[in-house]
Amino acid sequence: MALKEELKSGKFGVYAQWSAILSILLLIIFGMGNLPFIPWSLLAIVAAVIMMFLEIPFLTKCFRTGPRFEGFLKFFENNLFRSVLYLIFGFLMYLSILGGVSTILVPAIGLTFTTVFYLLAVFRKEGYSASSVTGGHGVA
Repeated sequence: MALKEELKSGKFGVYAQWSAILSILLLIIFGMGNLPFIPWSLLAIVAAVIMMFLEIPFLTKCFRTGPRFEGFLKFFENNLFRSVLYLIFGFLMYLSILGGVSTILVPAIGLTFTTVFYLLAVFRKEGYSASSVTGGHGVA
């Protein structure tokens, strides 16, 4: 299934995954751009790396991961748990206001949208589904 058909499918899990991928890009860009706020920048980059492994299943085949990390990823193959994780990441990014207003708020807003999409998928009782474009289906 191509990206266009996936976005037309009406599945909030797919919308959440693409929103999370956009949030990953924003976390990396604004995390690197806010190096004067070192704790928030590091937190943004660590969150982005964790999200990359969660949202792009192909990466787990490219990089060697241990059984504990595989178990961690397996735990988050549930839309509810993913929404809670992204809610926590978003909350931590919103806390960057305490250090002064920074552009880390942009990925925080993206994480909020991701959380909402995953929660909508939970309320519609959609099972977890990964986009085929990111290697979610057919990855050996």
